[in-house]
Amino acid sequence: MKKIITTFCLVLAGVFSFAQGSLRVLDDLGANVSNTIYDVNIMANSSVTTEFLVYNSDTIAHTYKCRRTIFTKDITDSTQFCFGGLCYNWNSNLSSASLTVAPGDTVDFAGFGFHAIFNSKLATITRAVHYRFYDTLTYPTSLFYDSTGVTIRYNFSTGIEDKVKTGGSISNAYPNPTSSVVSMKYDISDYSQNGQIIFYDMLGKSVKTIALSDKKGIAKINVDDLNSGIYFYSFLVDGKAISTRKLVVSSK
Repeated sequence: MKKIITTFCLVLAGVFSFAQGSLRVLDDLGANVSNTIYDVNIMANSSVTTEFLVYNSDTIAHTYKCRRTIFTKDITDSTQFCFGGLCYNWNSNLSSASLTVAPGDTVDFAGFGFHAIFNSKLATITRAVHYRFYDTLTYPTSLFYDSTGVTIRYNFSTGIEDKVKTGGSISNAYPNPTSSVVSMKYDISDYSQNGQIIFYDMLGKSVKTIALSDKKGIAKINVDDLNSGIYFYSFLVDGKAISTRKLVVSSK
């Protein structure tokens, strides 16, 4: 599914604009989406999963919980979110489990972080579901508790245009972690024109771009110029992100 970060929606975001503090919410490209509207295309009778990364920029560990607010959905839809190792259906809007994030660390779903699943039926309305993450130590004792949120806006789409124009696949990076060269097998569909692999740091900044000259093959990429740490690499076909995964660059 195509995902696009849009501009702030003042009506919705303004309701939830608390102090953000050390807590950040990142998308699967590593870009900061805290207090934004995050657009996701969804077709009728389909399911879409959206993952966000929880980032603690502080120098000490923090423990977080997640609260869901459903703004708009059809009566036939269903939604579920997972956080802290447990999953919650539509009738449970607060995570009973909490998630402790080490200083400077980022936690994905594999590490008991967050993802949301939305199951649509025949309705073609736009749906909106808000997720707020907050520090359990300061909430609700402080007016300016460490908190941030993101609203997922599900837009109805036929999906025909994306399927026709865009396609391709890419393998996991190998080796991972790596200290010098990483390899990825890729395949760009006949309906598409060009491909790229873009590397992002933890703040979502593009740090390296590789243009793919062939429709298929094995890309061998030297990462000697990257500092040790966690990165995300995104496989783009005709400018659209097909897949995003994590890469660890180890000490040289």
